[in-house]
Amino acid sequence: MSGEYICDEPPCIHVVSDEERRIYAVFVEDWDGNILPVPSRELEKAIKKLSELIKRGFREASANDLSYLAKRYLEAEPVEE
Repeated sequence: MSGEYICDEPPCIHVVSDEERRIYAVFVEDWDGNILPVPSRELEKAIKKLSELIKRGFREASANDLSYLAKRYLEAEPVEE
């Protein structure tokens, strides 16, 4: 993996492209080094929602709030590092 795609603080988001084939893909790299593809339309929806929340004065949740948000809104347990 080239230095551009080193993940020092997982999870990381990588946007990878191939000039010759004019293609790209978005991936999330987790703490175990797993590389998961993310459809770009999902990323675009997330960015739009994030921008709206920031404009409305929301702040990013602290580490202490992550479990609460995951359980309440996603019905999931967050993965521990």
